[in-house]
Amino acid sequence: MRALVAERGAARLERRHPVPAAREGEAILRVTRAAASRLEVEAASGLFGFTGVPGCDGVGVVETGGGRKLAGKRVVFSPVVSCGRCALCTRGLPVHCRKREVTGLLGRDGVLAERVAVPTRNLVEVPENVDDDRAVFAHAVGAALQASRQLRIEGKPYITVLGDGHLGLITVQILARLNASVRLLGRFSEKLALCEKWGVKHRHIDDVGRRADQDIVVDCTGAPDGLELAMRLVRPRGKILLKSLMSQPTLQGAGAVGGVDLSPLVASEVELIGSFGGSVADGLRLIEQGRVDVVSLITRRMRLDDGPAILRAAGSPESIRVLVTP
Repeated sequence: MRALVAERGAARLERRHPVPAAREGEAILRVTRAAASRLEVEAASGLFGFTGVPGCDGVGVVETGGGRKLAGKRVVFSPVVSCGRCALCTRGLPVHCRKREVTGLLGRDGVLAERVAVPTRNLVEVPENVDDDRAVFAHAVGAALQASRQLRIEGKPYITVLGDGHLGLITVQILARLNASVRLLGRFSEKLALCEKWGVKHRHIDDVGRRADQDIVVDCTGAPDGLELAMRLVRPRGKILLKSLMSQPTLQGAGAVGGVDLSPLVASEVELIGSFGGSVADGLRLIEQGRVDVVSLITRRMRLDDGPAILRAAGSPESIRVLVTP
């Protein structure tokens, strides 16, 4: 089969890549749509030590496995694969499994290929009224929804979302529906224009003061300077929620050269919350209900045969999400 393969920091299109073999409890999906964004670019560059087929988010048709209920069905899936047996799994925390794998990112081939193997328990059937272009965002919407559920909204707090990538733009839509004053800070006028379309407050990241007056800051930048800015924006005893994996994981002790000085968290008694994953089923439900606009986040459509050019397009500063059809 055709597959985009990352190895030693470089990517190539293979036309005779082995078709994945399903392990026990897995299904083989024929990929109908895949998404590529900054995370796929970083995985392919070797940032997370990944080798194989990148791509966390996709839509596919169940070809083998899945049982009679899902055979031939169009599905999305959670990319987080747990063992189901460790102490964390048995305590209801499979997303934090000690042996966790992540499709297209950690230990498993992803969806930038013609076929992918996925555990049957991770599959969610896509309703007929949700097309592939929207369904491929189910995991991202679920992740943004998870962030909103981790925040306790009291009164009408001031909330700032940092980052104008697809996760920040989805998160701000969901938070804007809560009883809160929400704004997004980003760098690119084309992306900020989407907030204008949605009626969401927005500013260029360089045009705002650092007055430490925000009740909650949600960092979707995936960069150390995002956390540094969040610490300057949040009020004493406020909350910072980190939603993105850091592309440069350099957090170190206070004052460490090349790291992020965390002493403001201590001095201002700021609560730092990590947020990982979310419910794909819940994300798909929000998309079906039309409560979040994901179509506007599609920057470009490409074919799998475009090969490494997919990653170059996804990594361009103006890109939000590239959708790929095998």
